[in-house]
Amino acid sequence: MSDIATKRDSAHIYISGKGENAIVRVAASSRVNGDQLTRINEVLVNDVIKGLTGCACLSGVIDVIFDHGFEKAIHVQF
Repeated sequence: MSDIATKRDSAHIYISGKGENAIVRVAASSRVNGDQLTRINEVLVNDVIKGLTGCACLSGVIDVIFDHGFEKAIHVQF
């Protein structure tokens, strides 16, 4: 999992599967601004997608789902 953190907000990138079965979920606050979204996209393309496929192309092989709008998260530790 990659974390992108700013002073108050952060985004979390979750990866499931590989190749054509890969799904990437990005969880971010609804307060994400343009600079933060650019940083998320840089990590998605250069780290996540390139790591899964071997290239940084967006050929439609990987589904990326953005979750946003959550103002509060509750962490449950097992």
